[in-house]
Amino acid sequence: MSGTTLKQGTGEELKRLFAMLGGSISGSLGPLVGREIVVEALEPEMIEVASLVAGIEKPCALARGMMEKGFAGRVLYALFDLPDAVAMAGHLMLATDEVITERRTRSTFETEDAQAFGELGNVLFAGFGNVLREQLGNIDVRMQDHGVVQPGLDKGLFSTEPLVVFSFKLKVGEHPESIGRLVVDRATAEAWNKAPLESHDVAPDARGAAISASAQAKDDEGFESIPAAPIRGTIAAFVLQPEVFSTLRRSCRRIGFDLRRHGRGEIPNPAAHKNEVVLLDVPPGEDRRFDWCRRIKELSSSTRVVLLIHQPSRQRVVMAFMSHADVILGFPCEEADLSLKLGSILPPLPRAVPTA
Repeated sequence: MSGTTLKQGTGEELKRLFAMLGGSISGSLGPLVGREIVVEALEPEMIEVASLVAGIEKPCALARGMMEKGFAGRVLYALFDLPDAVAMAGHLMLATDEVITERRTRSTFETEDAQAFGELGNVLFAGFGNVLREQLGNIDVRMQDHGVVQPGLDKGLFSTEPLVVFSFKLKVGEHPESIGRLVVDRATAEAWNKAPLESHDVAPDARGAAISASAQAKDDEGFESIPAAPIRGTIAAFVLQPEVFSTLRRSCRRIGFDLRRHGRGEIPNPAAHKNEVVLLDVPPGEDRRFDWCRRIKELSSSTRVVLLIHQPSRQRVVMAFMSHADVILGFPCEEADLSLKLGSILPPLPRAVPTA
């Protein structure tokens, strides 16, 4: 897993909080499975989604928790090596050592293993909630769902980037030591830290940097060549994927939107976007954004909402309609298609008043 560690002297509050969450794993799950669970904290890292997914080299058990109150809509992920999840589930069910060893070797989740891991996840996130409430106040977290993450195939699970990963060494009873992870988005991590996070600079791959710079230069050149239309409205973009913003930026210049980009961790406030357009992209795993759209439309009749749906399916398009979005479009799409859709909700240009 290729991430960057935090600079010396930054992130101390976050490290302290992560260490407490690690201790909560031992305190919550150890008595439940009847085995000593030892957690040793490692250094937190800032990482991009692609690097995190690339670093998952074997199947992991994932428990996904949804935050509430002051952090509503944010997600806390807990990942464990699958053999450890199988072992803890087996101990909870009072399986024999022989059965647990055999299941660990196969590293597969039987139905009863998954059910037991779900029970462990509920207790795990209850412990996390106790720590977070005590330290931060206006926050809670509850387990939303759980499952198995396959190597390299689950980018949609971690839809917000960049991320902050807290890795830890985990030893369950007499079983071999492994590495577990807690993952949150960077905006949440900085809120927990009560200060911005800084990472050590890592020299990028020269070829990769050259390709990136060339692509950016090409994009900028294409952007500047687009005639700038008169501004006729404001669009607040709550965008998760960089390629969406690149297309949106060109479209706004062409048709006359003042584009204001919001942070990946932000949730739109209906009161702040009256008489504006709010654009949300909806990658897989981010269906809560349909609820954001519905809430905006319920609380602000003057706000138009545009949904760009990644990997659109019949079910997701129906969800978009049910959320009362003004414009629904699948992504990827051509800039011309996006411009046509956005242009349909722009106010008309003021008519020139003839002079006598």
